[in-house]
Amino acid sequence: AGAARALAREAARRAIVLLSLKRPVLPIGPDAARIAMVGPLADAAPEMLGPWYGAGDGREAVSLVAGLRAALPDASITHEPGVAIDDPDLGGLQAALAAARGADLVLLCLGEAAGMSGEAASRAEPVLPACQRMLAEAVLALGRPVVVLLASGRPLVVPWLVEKADAVLAIWFPGSEAGNAVADILTGRWNPSGRLAVSWPASVGQIPIFYAERPTGRPAGPQHYTSKYLDAPVGPLFPFGHGLSYTRFALANLRAAPHPCAPGVPVSLAVEVANEGGADGWATVFFFVRPLRGAVARPVLALKAMTQLWIRAGATVTATATIGPDDFRVLGSDLTPEWPSGPVEIRAGTSADAADQLVTVVECAGG
Repeated sequence: AGAARALAREAARRAIVLLSLKRPVLPIGPDAARIAMVGPLADAAPEMLGPWYGAGDGREAVSLVAGLRAALPDASITHEPGVAIDDPDLGGLQAALAAARGADLVLLCLGEAAGMSGEAASRAEPVLPACQRMLAEAVLALGRPVVVLLASGRPLVVPWLVEKADAVLAIWFPGSEAGNAVADILTGRWNPSGRLAVSWPASVGQIPIFYAERPTGRPAGPQHYTSKYLDAPVGPLFPFGHGLSYTRFALANLRAAPHPCAPGVPVSLAVEVANEGGADGWATVFFFVRPLRGAVARPVLALKAMTQLWIRAGATVTATATIGPDDFRVLGSDLTPEWPSGPVEIRAGTSADAADQLVTVVECAGG
């Protein structure tokens, strides 16, 4: 049982994604002696298992409150749910606001119930229930430092929350060791390393949204008649692969060999990754391929390789990957796999956002 729980804790903290960190409120420092855990998910251990938990037992799960109290035994940690997960009763709102008002740091624990995700549980509007939004807006209006812990089985459309909170973590449904895993990240015992496996939408109208879309009229130009939104950006709130850390990573010197490349020959990639911050951490590097010419429309980006490296503060290491021959082939107009002919972009980045990427171009001989 001990080994299984250790593995569950490891899996959970690797999956948690630090979406935003606008102020240095994390990891929790000694100045946060009074912590208020507010929201219906703070002490909801069974919900942490999510809709698919196999042999999991909600009675054995560690709640977010229990995990943080175990990690910070000398801190004063209060808990007020404020509201239920999806109930219009606001009877607990004032108690929650009082707790938040007197805290050095507020952990706003919001999200979905386990039954709101999973099979036969689609949602036309994947947003926070109205009662939770009312609670969140009231807490944020107090002006206290606020970290949001967002538990859900899918990305939730909460751009207003990301804009106003000091930090937001997508904790998903982290399982039986939820509270301990989240506490590891909040206290800095584990440097966040999770990356988004999906694009996180900024609005419901963007869905479906994903990084590997076929090219259209986007990005919008200045002309009036083109594919764009009049009331929202084209891009997601957070791109595929996004995830922050308590340190900073920078990429440099992307190279590919052989160049030019030939059918049936793998391409070796290398890029330098520097940890420019003050903490050791995991760096994730994604390698994308994009043919610049072809008779058939290709995805804007296609992920072909990735690697994750543990890098000490101040150190630089080389990330390497190999793109095999089959990774370059695409279906032609006759549905026969073919090797691209002409220039092919190879991109290395920390996400699918072009601003995070380095680019090199190789010439491919069709075949």
